[in-house]
Amino acid sequence: MVIDFLFLDKNMCYSCKQNKIVAHFLCKDCLKKLDYVANKFSLENYEAHAVYFYNESMKKLIGDYKFNRNTSLAKVFASIIYDYARVNNLFDCDYILPSPSSKSTINKRGFDHIKTITDHFIKDTECIYLNDFKKIKNTKAQHNLNKEDRAYNLIDAFSYDKDLTGKSVLLIDDLVTTGNTAMEIIKVLENCNIKEVKVLAITSEHRVN
Repeated sequence: MVIDFLFLDKNMCYSCKQNKIVAHFLCKDCLKKLDYVANKFSLENYEAHAVYFYNESMKKLIGDYKFNRNTSLAKVFASIIYDYARVNNLFDCDYILPSPSSKSTINKRGFDHIKTITDHFIKDTECIYLNDFKKIKNTKAQHNLNKEDRAYNLIDAFSYDKDLTGKSVLLIDDLVTTGNTAMEIIKVLENCNIKEVKVLAITSEHRVN
């Protein structure tokens, strides 16, 4: 069962629950702990963006959301992604694709952690979801694997069989490390004749262009 943490005072920081919100449902002190990079980089031939560097504070925030089921933090991440994508014109696309999890992961976690984030803002864009794109293979957690195993782990993990000729997709994820997950998803989209894919992550280990 998902626990959505509720606060008596909705103006209190969604992370520390002690100080007043200043931006992205976070207080000044919690925002200062995050390393804002607004970084643009390449994943092979594809444009990718990350808003924050993956420091210890961001790691803790994402862990609290994904593994402690603090689903109120979806609003924090949604605000971060929406503001960045709007300013950088990333919503100029046909479809939004939240990086999919397998059914077993969703059942175990209790919620689809990326789609829960995008649900908060997709209605404020002109994009629609790329429905029926699925993760069909149960994979090991990428962060527990070395570089070679990470690539092998995701082979044939995703499925989509509709024509996307002339279409564009914004792929959204929480974290980009090696980029293997994004590239495996992009390979499936390429087989469907996708015109353009851009990647946007909340955080990444990429600090510079």
